[in-house]
Amino acid sequence: MAMKKRGMDKKGISRRTFIKGTATMAAAAAVGTLGFPSILRAAAPEILIGHIHPLSGPLAFDGQEMKNAVVWGIKEINDAGGIKSMGGAKLKLIDADSEGKPEKSISEVERLDRAGVVAITGCYQSAVAIVATQISEKIGIPFVIGVASANEITARGFKYTFRVQPPSMTFSENALKFLSEIAKTTGVSAKTIAYLHENTQFGTTLADDVEKLASKYGMNVVSRVSYSTKAADYSTEIGKIKSAGADLIFTSGYFGDGVRVVQTLNNLRVKAMGIVGVASGGLSHKKFVAELGDITEGVMDCNYFYNPRSARAKKTVEGFKAAFGSDMSPSMVYGYQPIPVIADALERAKSTNREAIRKALAETNFTNHILPQGPIAFDATGQNKNASAVLMQVAKKNVEVVWPSEYAMGKVVFPRQG
Repeated sequence: MAMKKRGMDKKGISRRTFIKGTATMAAAAAVGTLGFPSILRAAAPEILIGHIHPLSGPLAFDGQEMKNAVVWGIKEINDAGGIKSMGGAKLKLIDADSEGKPEKSISEVERLDRAGVVAITGCYQSAVAIVATQISEKIGIPFVIGVASANEITARGFKYTFRVQPPSMTFSENALKFLSEIAKTTGVSAKTIAYLHENTQFGTTLADDVEKLASKYGMNVVSRVSYSTKAADYSTEIGKIKSAGADLIFTSGYFGDGVRVVQTLNNLRVKAMGIVGVASGGLSHKKFVAELGDITEGVMDCNYFYNPRSARAKKTVEGFKAAFGSDMSPSMVYGYQPIPVIADALERAKSTNREAIRKALAETNFTNHILPQGPIAFDATGQNKNASAVLMQVAKKNVEVVWPSEYAMGKVVFPRQG
């Protein structure tokens, strides 16, 4: 629908397919190359892929991590020969910065459209993804979400939106199911939950879902407290959580606030059988353990992770660490995964025509992935129907998958001994 206006030829190849000389140099600052010259090869055909994340603002740390994950996915595809069905065409990444603001995503998606991208990935924040996918749907750009959990995202009848990660409802149910199974296995009764969550669409949706589902697993949310990620101190909010005296403390937030939450729980001497992140951006991050040390021992997180028993996954995460000097965090695993999915769709579409790519994405049955699940396949709503979370726990300053057993790296410790 928008292709002729955007200068796509009959085969769907962008006018920007060949970018040479000074034009390439000028574009380099706008793409996520991070020192990987193989992504920019002026003499080779290029297929433009956009990504939108909070590259500046309060969540810049998280956003830059997500960008690195996308860059690594691009490099892997290009180093393996590009899109072979289109003569080895290389992928080229175009940045878009949401600044953590949903409204900013409108102009950024429109800019990516003008640049000629054939697909977009993002957004890390549900509130941003809801707006960004609405604009991409209107324009007709396939949007493959890596991280953004709100149930609403794939509940609007959109044709161009696809999500690799589990939705909020799956995270919430997995957390409750895993903890109830662990409690039964260890012979420990854990029935009450105090929930502390950040106050945007992300945290609110997760907490709503836990409240709806808790009774199914013999549990009850006895206290629920929200906070702003911009706040410097959470003493008041955590004081309310402490007074609830619940068996379990659930929490959902991003990296920086997640660190402050656990630090404050420790400072205020809040006791619970378990501190459990639900899709937390911090509680299963190795930087979280490095910053807070011993007080993280036994902390759990029901979240994303790669399949630790997959040779394919290990190759990717080890390659990433060698290139960037840091581990691929749980969120980055899902930030990375849309790129191979898009590349697979391009291979099958044999075209950069957006409608052809959308159709190929809808028919995806992708097994060459790094996730703890079966094939990546999208249902009629665009949701990855096999997506599932795992439960991780900090053990001796390592973050290990402990549940379910088919992906476990270590033995769960419950109640928490930290």
